[in-house]
Amino acid sequence: MTISVHEYFATRKDDRKKETRYLNVINKDSCTSCQSCATVCPVDCIYEVPSAMPGQSYHQIDTSRCIGCQMCYRSPNDSSDYYQLTICPWNAIDMLHNPNVKPTDHSIFAPYWKGESEDLPWPKIEEYGYQLFLDGQVFLPQQREDLHEILNHFTVPSWLFSEDGETVAIAELVESDSELVCYNATEQGRDLLDCIYDDWERIFMD
Repeated sequence: MTISVHEYFATRKDDRKKETRYLNVINKDSCTSCQSCATVCPVDCIYEVPSAMPGQSYHQIDTSRCIGCQMCYRSPNDSSDYYQLTICPWNAIDMLHNPNVKPTDHSIFAPYWKGESEDLPWPKIEEYGYQLFLDGQVFLPQQREDLHEILNHFTVPSWLFSEDGETVAIAELVESDSELVCYNATEQGRDLLDCIYDDWERIFMD
């Protein structure tokens, strides 16, 4: 059974206790809200978001709670078979290498950052940047100041957008209430994210 985004953040549980090797992200353009993923998620970190199209919706995964168990992505037919894609009928779920597990000295975002500070939390930038890239929005719990600090980096107009040095903000805060906050990618931010994540093999699971 699925739960709405507002209900989810009103009753949201704690983050996962330790980092996992993989994270899952749902592509809203392919998601049909069939609830297959939400039904099998063992930590209930998947919620439903209303679409801009009347009467339609899609699902998102709270990556701070996702344990990378792969149950929503693929599952074995029996103990002797390799894992097969059997959960999402629309192939709308991406299994990603968790950038927080083995942070590298070089982030795919670093060349585009022109702000004053160079010491950004690059693994978290990549984690939430990918959500903005796929869905154009990220929902966060209102009380999580640490996560808002991450997303606030995207709202600063210090990301290199063009060869002539123009900088833009990748995202903006568009919704806030007592339970959740929503950040949307700007139009120029979506274009920039398309360039940053052009190399899909960079983070897709082998």
